[in-house]
Amino acid sequence: MTSPAPPPPRSRANRTARLLVAIVLAGAAAGLVGIAMARLLEGFEWLFYGVADGALPERVGAAPAWRRVLAPAAGGTLAGAAWWWERGTGGVVGVEAAVADGSGTTARRMGLVRPFADGVLQVLVVGAGNSVGREGAPRLMAGAVAARLARWLDLEAGTTTLLVASAAGAGLAAMYNVPLGGTAFAVEITMVAGTRRRGVLLALPVSVIATVVSWLHSHGRPTFEVAIGGPTTATILTALAAAPALMALGAGARRLWDWFKVHRVPNTWALPAGIATAGTLTGTASLWLPVLPGNGRDALEAALLSPTTSTALLALCGVMVLKPLLTAATLGAGATGGLLAPSFALGGSAGAAVAEVAHMAGWEASVPALALVGAGAVLTVTQRAPAFGALFVWELVRPPLWVLAVMAVIVVGCWWPTTALPARHRRSEHRHRDRS
Repeated sequence: MTSPAPPPPRSRANRTARLLVAIVLAGAAAGLVGIAMARLLEGFEWLFYGVADGALPERVGAAPAWRRVLAPAAGGTLAGAAWWWERGTGGVVGVEAAVADGSGTTARRMGLVRPFADGVLQVLVVGAGNSVGREGAPRLMAGAVAARLARWLDLEAGTTTLLVASAAGAGLAAMYNVPLGGTAFAVEITMVAGTRRRGVLLALPVSVIATVVSWLHSHGRPTFEVAIGGPTTATILTALAAAPALMALGAGARRLWDWFKVHRVPNTWALPAGIATAGTLTGTASLWLPVLPGNGRDALEAALLSPTTSTALLALCGVMVLKPLLTAATLGAGATGGLLAPSFALGGSAGAAVAEVAHMAGWEASVPALALVGAGAVLTVTQRAPAFGALFVWELVRPPLWVLAVMAVIVVGCWWPTTALPARHRRSEHRHRDRS
């Protein structure tokens, strides 16, 4: 039996040209989506809190108490009502479903209107102050654009799914200015086994292009600008000692969030009522801690800049307890959103708290370094992705390389034991993976 003849050179060149066009356009679209969602988030924060300038905690702190309590509830009611209709009329085809179908059929069904509408609802919920990640919106939108581009350029099914996964990671890269983190997310979390070696060749350029485009908004600055000095024995030993606690914290948060996602309220009138109730809880908690509303970005920034005082330690402990619970309540109420920011907010607060306890014991451990290590460790465990956890968190600040080296050791040490969880639990986690 003779093997089929290879395609003529012109045909291969044509496919390569179409793929290059797809990479450039998908990356540019992801960057523009990231900018648009950042602008939209700022607009929703102003709308719900009535304060024109400042980060979300500053808007929350400047708003009257009644508005702080009711803003997340109002946003949750609006989004919940829209999700009730959306899910009752067919729902949204997510990136994970599109990538899992190697035939490319599911990717062709993504469309643009519903993913973009769902993304706007996710940003609305976060902008109103509800405790859930905002990164799902640009991932979904960028993935939908990539699916449409692949169809327009008539790409092969396997290439289509890789491009969708790459664009989803690029949407994350554009939002946080993390090209390596976006690449790692696409390859390690979104792509299916057996495609990742080829997939990284698409994911990296798409994320880089998206990040460069996003500089129109971020001007190339890292998400957090924090000064971190050289390594010290106290910092390294404290990080190593904290690893078991960080691993347990990440595993506990993942189990908690998975349970609430599995047992969330049905898609009935209970959906807007449930998200409104969860929002009311978040708004009430914000009367004590203004960093609790929103996705968790501001909680990590507060941890990175935390002073070594008993009051600051109490606030960090408050975030460690309340942030995962409020996020669980929001997910259980039926909201769609990501878990990356809640994860690194939880880990960052835990790491900073450990550093402050070390200071009280006479050890001069670096608070921002420990906050980054904690954020990377917990993010790794909740997402089961060590390369992503380390690279993503490191790029948020871009500290000296020694921080990345310490983080890599801690991240692997926290991730490896969690791979031994019972197979039944892992299958349940896979079925109910965050679809945003």
